[in-house]
Amino acid sequence: MWTDSGTILLGIVLMLLGTDSLAHSVSGLIARKPDQPWLAAMGSAGVAALAPLAALVAAALLLDHVDLALGAAFGGAIAQLGLSLGVAALSAPLLARLKALVWINPALIGAVVLVWGLGFDHDYSRFDGGIMLLAFIVLGGLVVRGIWRDRITSQALFEPAARTFRTSLLLLRLLVGVALIGLGAWRLLAGTTGLAGSLALNPLIAGLLVLGPASALAGTPTAVMAARRGRGDFAFGQAFFAAIAAILLMLGGLVIVHPLTIPASIGRFELPVLFTLAVAVYPMMRSDGELSRREGGLLLLAWFAFFATELWLTFA
Repeated sequence: MWTDSGTILLGIVLMLLGTDSLAHSVSGLIARKPDQPWLAAMGSAGVAALAPLAALVAAALLLDHVDLALGAAFGGAIAQLGLSLGVAALSAPLLARLKALVWINPALIGAVVLVWGLGFDHDYSRFDGGIMLLAFIVLGGLVVRGIWRDRITSQALFEPAARTFRTSLLLLRLLVGVALIGLGAWRLLAGTTGLAGSLALNPLIAGLLVLGPASALAGTPTAVMAARRGRGDFAFGQAFFAAIAAILLMLGGLVIVHPLTIPASIGRFELPVLFTLAVAVYPMMRSDGELSRREGGLLLLAWFAFFATELWLTFA
């Protein structure tokens, strides 16, 4: 058990280092083009939102751990709102100034309702997966289009990005980031499967409580850095975009590869929790356009309550 816990910790550290390296290399490569620092920040946030969970889901599928991949997708979405967004808001209040992000919260709520509705029959077919992927493409396109239209406002939030690394070094850093994320995902899966076996833990729960939070933690430093630099828009957008990607892109891709019978607990507990978190953030942001430290603390507390409840339901 302790060996497996150490392997999980090693995997998380590798994922953190890999995501940081990959996000900064992508940001640096974009910054070498005509001066668009907001675009570099968006690229960094996008990588931090997508890469960790994508690596875990892909590795779980390659090793035929479908339940772990399913748990990682739902656990990652919940952890993005409760854990990552909560920690970012605790580090500095998140002020939303970009009009393009006003509707990303309702978009997540709609995505949860869609996934919930598609699972009413307790099965996700390839057709359902196609609907999820199509919904993600539409929402992702709207996000990019909205931010592009709001690029003048976005530009005012940033200083020109410093170009301190040569392209060759940035490409090397990108390769190192990909390698570390892949190695971290492999170690996380090895440790999680071992821990699940030692504790007689359902693989779905192991994915929810270990892999999902690990994927969110890997991108949290990027969100915290954005928040502390006064770029709360991108910390907020990263968390919500990652949650949308988890339940539409990752889950949709997983279902297309491997149609699934969904455990009843997903519809009874995990999806309601995700829906509640998404709905709870809406009035927080709409009231004053800011997610305060106190509100971030409430989100983090809600995530810990979810984590404790999952453990209690599992071992009671």
